[in-house]
Amino acid sequence: MAAPSQSRFAGYAVALAALLITVAVASAGASKTIPVSATAKTEARAARTADEGATSSGIPLDDLQAASGGVGTKDNSGSGRTATSAQGGRKGIYDVGVTDTEIRIGGSTFTSGPAAVYGEQIAVGFAAGVNYINAHGGINGRKVVLKIYDDGADPAKQLANTKRLVEVDKVFALSMVYADIAGQYVSEKGIPVYHLGQQEAEFVNPWWFPVGGPQRLASYSLSNFGARKLGVKSVAILYLDAGAANYSKAYADSVAKDWNAYGVATPVLAPFAVDQTSCSDAISKAKNAGVDFIDFEVDASKVINCGVEAQIQGYTPPKGWGGYLIGVPVIHEALGDFSEGMYAFDAFGALYNNPDYIKAVHDVSPKTETYSSVTMSYFVSAMLMRDSIAKLGDNITRERLRDVLNTFTNWQPGLTTDANQPTWTWRPTCHTALKGGYVIQIQKNNGKLKWTQITPQFATTPVPPGETPPAQYSACNIFSAG
Repeated sequence: MAAPSQSRFAGYAVALAALLITVAVASAGASKTIPVSATAKTEARAARTADEGATSSGIPLDDLQAASGGVGTKDNSGSGRTATSAQGGRKGIYDVGVTDTEIRIGGSTFTSGPAAVYGEQIAVGFAAGVNYINAHGGINGRKVVLKIYDDGADPAKQLANTKRLVEVDKVFALSMVYADIAGQYVSEKGIPVYHLGQQEAEFVNPWWFPVGGPQRLASYSLSNFGARKLGVKSVAILYLDAGAANYSKAYADSVAKDWNAYGVATPVLAPFAVDQTSCSDAISKAKNAGVDFIDFEVDASKVINCGVEAQIQGYTPPKGWGGYLIGVPVIHEALGDFSEGMYAFDAFGALYNNPDYIKAVHDVSPKTETYSSVTMSYFVSAMLMRDSIAKLGDNITRERLRDVLNTFTNWQPGLTTDANQPTWTWRPTCHTALKGGYVIQIQKNNGKLKWTQITPQFATTPVPPGETPPAQYSACNIFSAG
């Protein structure tokens, strides 16, 4: 039924964020209007408020950093040069950001703004992973030093923060930043990025190593599940129409084509503006058309609005509703019992139950949800950082790191041996690495609503009848006939 894409139905709650909605509209312009040059020190002045105060829900920003654990061989070389060191008996070859005693990593995300709850999960998940690494000896004895800035879901500020991390903080590698925003700059600098992934740009850029799957392939999974398992015959597609990439009428037409390939009618394609809150028209159209299923290709806030409107109109689609951006706890927290039965996809399975993971997250922020693929995906990204850099020994360069990551085959983070977890395989020609995924559904267990796994992990992504996988993913051995 599905696989690499499925984690991102739940895990790509990141795309709930205004950041990812804005990315499709504004990031291309932002990356062009902010020159890729050595101006980070000037731009940093505008971003320095990220060093102060707390996130919008009160997590102290200092709790999201991992501080230096002592004086190492300080590397003052330029951002593109390599330093050497023989301190402490080591004869290392290091790119900037690495010394005998530490490795500097950085990221920028939205810990303030309308989607801060998800930005906080991003930051907390990765910070928890770094703390876990350091508590278990670091990476070959080197402590990981983490610096995270808040960008408030502003693409221009994320790019400025990224430049600041590279040119002022001199980090070795990055996390959290989006290829739609910082792809050109990061590629020019040649810096590996550990990330969740949603947009195509993060799966075709050779410096991004996402642990999620592309939104486009998620449509394959949902249409297959709806048609083959639920018996859906007609669908309403609710989509974001910001005019670009996955937020466009063209994208909605592609999703409709996937359903049509299974013989499913798509009589309703209802667009949403980025700032639109009313779902009255979309629910009315779905109700009047008598569709079996609603496919939410919108962010969670709009799903909640639609759920409220559906209650007002006394309507639920008979075969259910689900989608790519909705598999997060806020859905049932906001909608209560009316959300029961909604579908999404996830992948991390048994990893959620690891007590060390739960403790590491709650040590950073007791309020942060651990049963969220946003939190988990960035914890896993930190584990990937650990295992890939460890393979470099004392010859730690970004180019070698990229090459080593491209050899990882059926990698797992080592948190459990349970088979109910995914694997990851990266190759130079394929960065859609995730192999795994399963359907989740909001169910009531012991009186409490929760996303619950209802199918086993899948091995492949189903291609709708008569379609061929997108050319950019053709080298990935992840597909099967739908």
